[in-house]
Amino acid sequence: LNTIKITNEKNLKWPKILIAILSTIGIADTGSITLKNWGLLNSLSCPGVNKGCDAVLNSPWGTLIKNDQYDIPLSFAGLLTYSTILLIVLMLSLKIISPKQKIYKDFWWLLYLISCGSSVFSILLISIMIIKIKSFCFFCLLSAILSFSIFILSIIGARFENRETMFYRGLIIAFTVLMGGLIWSNQVDPAKANEINLSR
Repeated sequence: LNTIKITNEKNLKWPKILIAILSTIGIADTGSITLKNWGLLNSLSCPGVNKGCDAVLNSPWGTLIKNDQYDIPLSFAGLLTYSTILLIVLMLSLKIISPKQKIYKDFWWLLYLISCGSSVFSILLISIMIIKIKSFCFFCLLSAILSFSIFILSIIGARFENRETMFYRGLIIAFTVLMGGLIWSNQVDPAKANEINLSR
């Protein structure tokens, strides 16, 4: 019984370690894009041809908020997401919270739901990149892979006892993020703006 207990404890550690590593890579990925957008980083070496990264990142879908006062790239939202994930997993890993406390499981739920929403939004962005922009961005693809990997690891690490609750909560988050993402993508779509101008 002691051997089984020790094995289980070890199994609970590796997902958290991997999530911490992947979220750190995500911070570096989205952080470098954000810094370049703000002019704090001179250039990014993007694998690919025809300056695909520039085409994607400088497209209307590459900006979250832009006006006379603010210029917030979409990568900044990714930076906040990965930073939040890293903070949560550090709190789970450094034994700041006891595994016996309810908040410990709540943090796993939060990690699962954030990574679920991030994965769905990443899939939407990849679809826009392929269908609308028709260019390839290595950094965007990397972020999508990281989000989906963290999502899978959160399921493994949390070990939710009630799979039905996990499924329904994930489905609600996925649907909400997908609908919000579709509304946002349609609003910034230049083709929609052209259609409105032509109708006038």
